[in-house]
Amino acid sequence: MKGLLFAVVWIISLGMVAQTSIQGTVTDAGGTPMIGVNVIEKGTTNGIMTDVDGKFALRVASPASTVVFSYVGFMTQEIVVGDKRQFSIVMDEDTESLQEIVVVGYGTQAKKDITGSVAVVDTKELLASTGSSATQQLQGKTPGVYIGQTGSPGSATMVRIRGINTVNDNGPLYVIDGVSTRNQNLSSLNPNDIESMQVLKDASSAAIYGAQAANGVILITTKRGTASGQPKINYDAYYGVQKTTSRYDMLNSADRLALEWESLTNALVLRDAKFDTDGKEVFPYHPQFGNQKDPIIPNYLTIKGAGGNQNLDIKDYSYPDNQMVPYSDTDWWDEIDRTAPIQNHQLTLSGGGAKGKYLMGLNYFDQKGTVVYTYYTRYQTRLNTSFDVRPWLRVGENLQYTYTKDLGLNVTATESTPYSWTYRASPWVPVKDPMGNWAGSKFSGTGNWQNVVAQQERNKDNYWSNSRIFGNVWGEADILKELMFRTSFGLDYTNAYSYYISKKNLEFAESPGTNHFQEAASFNFRWVWTNTLTYNKVFGDVHSLNVVAGTEAIRDGLGRGMEARRYHYLYEDNTNTWILPMGANDTQRTNNSWYNGEFALFGVFTRVDYSFADKYLITGIVRRDGVSRFAKKNRYGTFPSMSVGWRISEEGFMQNTKHWLDDLKLRVGYGLTGNAEIPRATNFAMLFSTEADRTNYDLSGSNTGSDLGYKLATYGNEDTRWEALKMTNIGVDATFGKGRFSTTLEFYNKLTTDMLIEAAYSALANEEIGRPYINYGDMRNSGVDFSFNYRDKAGDWAWDVGLNLSAYKNKVLKLSDADDFALWGRGDRFDIGETRTIKGGAISEFFGLNILGFYENEKDVLESPIPYGAAEAPTATTAKQWVGKYKFEDVSGPEGKPDGKITMDDRKVIGSPHPDLMAGLTGTLTYKNWDLTMFWYSTIGNELLNNTKYFTDFQLFSGNRSTRMRDLSWKLNGDNSKAELPILDSKDGQSGVVLNSYYIEDGSFLKLKNLVIGYTLPKKLVQKATISNLRVYIQAENLLTLTKYTGLDPEITNRDTGAGNRSDLSRGIDGGGWPTTMRLLFGVNFEF
Repeated sequence: MKGLLFAVVWIISLGMVAQTSIQGTVTDAGGTPMIGVNVIEKGTTNGIMTDVDGKFALRVASPASTVVFSYVGFMTQEIVVGDKRQFSIVMDEDTESLQEIVVVGYGTQAKKDITGSVAVVDTKELLASTGSSATQQLQGKTPGVYIGQTGSPGSATMVRIRGINTVNDNGPLYVIDGVSTRNQNLSSLNPNDIESMQVLKDASSAAIYGAQAANGVILITTKRGTASGQPKINYDAYYGVQKTTSRYDMLNSADRLALEWESLTNALVLRDAKFDTDGKEVFPYHPQFGNQKDPIIPNYLTIKGAGGNQNLDIKDYSYPDNQMVPYSDTDWWDEIDRTAPIQNHQLTLSGGGAKGKYLMGLNYFDQKGTVVYTYYTRYQTRLNTSFDVRPWLRVGENLQYTYTKDLGLNVTATESTPYSWTYRASPWVPVKDPMGNWAGSKFSGTGNWQNVVAQQERNKDNYWSNSRIFGNVWGEADILKELMFRTSFGLDYTNAYSYYISKKNLEFAESPGTNHFQEAASFNFRWVWTNTLTYNKVFGDVHSLNVVAGTEAIRDGLGRGMEARRYHYLYEDNTNTWILPMGANDTQRTNNSWYNGEFALFGVFTRVDYSFADKYLITGIVRRDGVSRFAKKNRYGTFPSMSVGWRISEEGFMQNTKHWLDDLKLRVGYGLTGNAEIPRATNFAMLFSTEADRTNYDLSGSNTGSDLGYKLATYGNEDTRWEALKMTNIGVDATFGKGRFSTTLEFYNKLTTDMLIEAAYSALANEEIGRPYINYGDMRNSGVDFSFNYRDKAGDWAWDVGLNLSAYKNKVLKLSDADDFALWGRGDRFDIGETRTIKGGAISEFFGLNILGFYENEKDVLESPIPYGAAEAPTATTAKQWVGKYKFEDVSGPEGKPDGKITMDDRKVIGSPHPDLMAGLTGTLTYKNWDLTMFWYSTIGNELLNNTKYFTDFQLFSGNRSTRMRDLSWKLNGDNSKAELPILDSKDGQSGVVLNSYYIEDGSFLKLKNLVIGYTLPKKLVQKATISNLRVYIQAENLLTLTKYTGLDPEITNRDTGAGNRSDLSRGIDGGGWPTTMRLLFGVNFEF
């Protein structure tokens, strides 16, 4: 044992050579110091950034070390340290931007040597927009990356890289400072802390993450301290306001009442009931507005409905059983919508010397929601240090603690959210009655809805909080001059708590409910231990070899949750009484606990990068992972990839193009990655459950049933294995015009096999036992990514324009042995799924009846297929009631061909949520100390399902109606050339009850997402106050939207933005969520 220890010490001692310290200054060609230049020891992660004066200090392994200086827009320079210790580096304009050093999996690489699809996000563009999450700012900054978001404070974003790979989880893997996380909500990460961001889009670059990389990988590196010699303090802040720029266009009370009377009148006319058997004219009836030709507007609405004028007698007033409210004209949107403030404050202290660097940061972010009583607040502190303990040994850490608090009833895209209740509420009813009590839907004939103002008020004390510790500690040792060992132990610990009070809803017609108080707490712990060896060497000036080999161990789901609930509080507004016994009422309590689904992963990996003559490039990756989510026989998988590159511009036959072509590279890659984020983490195991009356056993005697046991709930499947993704990528990179122009064009093809699908047929499963998942589905995504950048300057002017375009096609190749087997996605209220995923189509296509027009007259009804919802074929006496209704296409009957009757069998694909093109355009213009940045974003060719029309545009609920019903409904004896909706008919319960093509809208849009105007004060002016840099700016976000979509926001993506497993089966359904908001901000940044 002693001999082994001696041998290890002896080997490590080979690396204990005296480390070399260098320092210097970096300037541009005009002699201006350059801040933020990357100074990195080649082939390692050892590096810093220059300070505000362009200075740097760095310790490298030896005089033979190569140091790389890189900065976006400038030529990358490499120097061999040699005998010099002081350097003056002059950065020239970028004529070959691909030399930039970027972060790749478990290391760094020169961009010119990359053979896979690695998108480098410009950090300046990233921070040009605001938001609670770093991924929100990623939108439109790189081709092939789709970002879906809402205006809800602190909400998660939905990130999809190059289409949709599976019917299950499509969220990417995030790696932050080397620590991987599957958490799709990055709101706990302060965007201002990000130094660099890369997106690994293809398998040849992402395969090094193996089983976690099928949906792409986003690498985030946070800011580090610099060897500036003296401490630097940076303060970055903005304050502004947010407001919604669109709203539901609903009727006021007068128009709503006129529409109601027209609808009631038409119902009589269409059924030949306008006159009774005695020839007496029959008039519309409404419990509040009477029974006559024209409605009578009462002074007060009552619960029973008097249909005339009443006077309020205070002494006889009873709430809630006999409540009375004045007839009103309430704009429910205005009652809950507000202009809301948003602010962010970031304070950073950084510095260091040749032997150590540090960065400490504090952040406060507060966003009030545009819905009253909604908030999101974040407090964060971060510490990042690194030390040269010995010339050959470096240690450090990246740690952050974040506390977030989400107040009020937040909003997702469903029918029961605050904005949704605004269109379901009757405008005739006020917010409160004359006595100050909440008014609601108990008034006869006013619908079934909840008072959204009351709900927000009752929920204002509810909150959800989350504490998160995230980061890692690491160490690096130089074993040999070319060989470095690195170890990193990362952790991701979250502790969540929720406080929820549900009070009685006395004004709600459906049910006042019962009050209850609920508390829930949970925690989760994930650790990641990574060890790597990096070998980097250049042979004979033409052979360059970089090898990374390592191991990674992950444990996740190490936590549990607990929940408790108590009902029937006597005094729900007095929290001091909640601990008191409640006698007979104190009988209903619930307690629950759960585990987080613990799992483990262990992987070994290697990457080899080889370059010959700086023009022939090859990268090979192999990773083997084992994951506990699968049975032992299928637990391990191997994920290889290979990619090659050819820098054509370096060939001799291209020398005549050097005056205009700076660099031209062709890349080809192929690889295999896996997806372990499966629908049920224990799919290989049988699941059992207990159920009253079904799992009682007679262990204590015959027919006693006194002993409660368990029954089989879901079958397991030990044959479950990885979802596998095979991907081919072909790319061309070019830079020309002395670095002024650069472009990238990539084509890709992705084939997902062995998708996990719930077994369609099973001899073992029945209605009471859940079916297991099996590996059976295949899906293909193919597409193209394009980017173009132009940068130049003339005198005091400089400009930078970037355009990126992307398009993809999705096709499901296999789901089941049965060709008609389908997976369905759900919206709200429809009896069956609105999106269908089936073999031969794309995932989540809209599936419903296609509208051909309207029944123009009774003859048209009789000569057409039997209308949808008709119990029997219309006759000469019943045909009239279908006049003015939708005429649907007769597509297919039970036998697969038109049968003369409109049924659910006639549904067809009526739209797709997948865009034909996604585009982002960024432009920056500077003049002396002024700067202007503009960012546009667009999707073209996608459709959306506007689920809110179910409530606003049809006679299915008794709440308010949209102005479309007033202006675009088919009219008896009218001009119907522009009609889009059926005739107003109070008894029409069929026109909108099934999904049809009216619900499907063009979701294309063009948005001016960001506009910034900034001014940097002259240094001569601010240095008098010991300030090295001071910039002020004004900013507008979501300033302009061009779209035909009638919903709140065409950026709606899924019902649950940010959701994981199977959420993409409901893609493109707008259930009435929270629109993105326009923001107007003022910001300041200074450093001293």
